[in-house]
Amino acid sequence: MKNDTMKKILGLTLSAALSLSLLASCGGGASTQTPAPDESKAAEPAQSQAAEPAAPTKLVFGTSADYPPFEFHILEDGEDKIVGLDVSVAKAIAEDMGAELEIVDMNFDNLLTLMAQGKCDFVIADMESTPDREAAADASDPYYEDLAPMVLVKKANLEQYKSIEDFTGKNVGAQTGTNKALIVTGEDEETAPIHMTGANAVLLTNVGDLINQLVYDKCDAVVLDGAVAVKYAQTNDELAVVEGIELGHVGLPCVWVAEGDPNGLLPAINETIAKLKAAGSIDTFKEEADSLSDQAIGG
Repeated sequence: MKNDTMKKILGLTLSAALSLSLLASCGGGASTQTPAPDESKAAEPAQSQAAEPAAPTKLVFGTSADYPPFEFHILEDGEDKIVGLDVSVAKAIAEDMGAELEIVDMNFDNLLTLMAQGKCDFVIADMESTPDREAAADASDPYYEDLAPMVLVKKANLEQYKSIEDFTGKNVGAQTGTNKALIVTGEDEETAPIHMTGANAVLLTNVGDLINQLVYDKCDAVVLDGAVAVKYAQTNDELAVVEGIELGHVGLPCVWVAEGDPNGLLPAINETIAKLKAAGSIDTFKEEADSLSDQAIGG
């Protein structure tokens, strides 16, 4: 009797366990399962964060350091150093972003191309906005209003030049890739409606080389941005600016970033420009650069 009773109890226990197992397999235990996370919702914050570029820790600034007072080389305690108005603007931009600044000296006409290739993060080189440049890169708000283009000649020959027509048949220099080159060549009348018809263009990548061409009588004149022409005339007694010749509008130089601003730099750059202009810092940078321009050496 004892054995039969135990068998009956064991049988009832197994039957109950089997019933519970069947209920669980039919979904009876679903309320205890953890629901699968919604992956689309979980991914949304990560995607949103990825859309915003991280704040840079280092900025590479591209320029063409042959253009006092904007960017030029000097020797300071025996060390070659790049200084100028544009360099001061670049330093302010990097400081406001909390980033280290590295300066890379390049040929002017390659600056935007090299930036597009990732060789630098932004460009400042007294570079005004033109349709071609706007098609290749993005510009900041203007940070400085330059003097209109001027013609630099040997002081001994100054009296020969009273009008733009006096440069017909003369060898006139300008930096490649600039509006000043278009003034000399007349190749783009929309950008440079006033130009030197009949001049023989001497186009070089480096402004220092152009000045040497002028000093050593390899060319008769050089067309430069006004502030640059004035600065060379002030620092070299052999040179003079031709007065009374109108060569076009005043350029408004900008800071340039790669097309589409992939690193998200323009908003911060424009904030810095606005702050500098409001504080009068651009004028201070210009004065500081002017005071160093007579120390400019070849880049």
